[in-house]
Amino acid sequence: MKKLVLLAVVLLVVLTSAYAQFTFTSIDCPGAEATKPLGINNRGDIVGSCQYPGDVAHAVLIRNGKFIPLAPTTVLGTHLSAAFKINDLGNVVGAFIGDDGFWHGFLLRNGVLTILDFPGANQTLARGITESGTVVGYWNLYDSTGTLLYESGFIWKDGNFTEVMFPGSGDTGVTGTNALGNLVGGWDTGPSAPIGHGFVFSNGRFTSFDFPGAGYTEADDINDGGNVVGYYSSSGGPWRPHGFLKVGSAFTSIDYPGAKSTWAGGINSRGAMVGRWLDSSGVYHGWLAQPNNQGQQ
Repeated sequence: MKKLVLLAVVLLVVLTSAYAQFTFTSIDCPGAEATKPLGINNRGDIVGSCQYPGDVAHAVLIRNGKFIPLAPTTVLGTHLSAAFKINDLGNVVGAFIGDDGFWHGFLLRNGVLTILDFPGANQTLARGITESGTVVGYWNLYDSTGTLLYESGFIWKDGNFTEVMFPGSGDTGVTGTNALGNLVGGWDTGPSAPIGHGFVFSNGRFTSFDFPGAGYTEADDINDGGNVVGYYSSSGGPWRPHGFLKVGSAFTSIDYPGAKSTWAGGINSRGAMVGRWLDSSGVYHGWLAQPNNQGQQ
């Protein structure tokens, strides 16, 4: 098992307008109590999870307006599960809760389900996949009381894991990748750290960034143009997530109209974004945002 820890730099950012406007569409699985879109590919296929009354959430594919359960006769249909990303070949990564009560990663490729568990970890979540099938994510180690001891990112390729740590961090989570193999995620100084930061790994170098004024920033996806989406919460106030789009050094805050909280989870190379939003009654819905400025990549 290899370990990836390379040069880190801090990115100075300014808050500017990246897209002038977005066109939002709400997404709800028919009859579901909760809908959480988490990733989108360049074909417009969306993955996430749907939770129906009397059941836990299960991984779902949303294609051409149809809501398709993913591998429903496997653990994805019998256990709580979520799909995080889908590549243009239709390969899906995500995670499910096992009988041990921990998350376990999965790759669903050509109808074959592969379970991904980082060696020695209690918990593994597969969060991103390249067009060539390389999987990224993070893993956790807990003590006997259930207290988090350690979190680290990983790259999985051809059955082999490589550990990924932001230089000098106590915890690192890798949450997305693109066709170029660039990575995004979040890092902090340890499990009890009050502040979290986003990062991009590109050209052999880690770059840390924070949404301006935020106390917590997490990057969740990156498209082939290098544009990043994720979420943040302001410093010094109550926990209230807002989505963001980062294009170069410019940030745009994303809030679904009327939402109590908003998360951005996925972006494709056309700039279409997906995520989830929480209404005032505590119900999760999905959203799709299309940039009105289609020339911006």
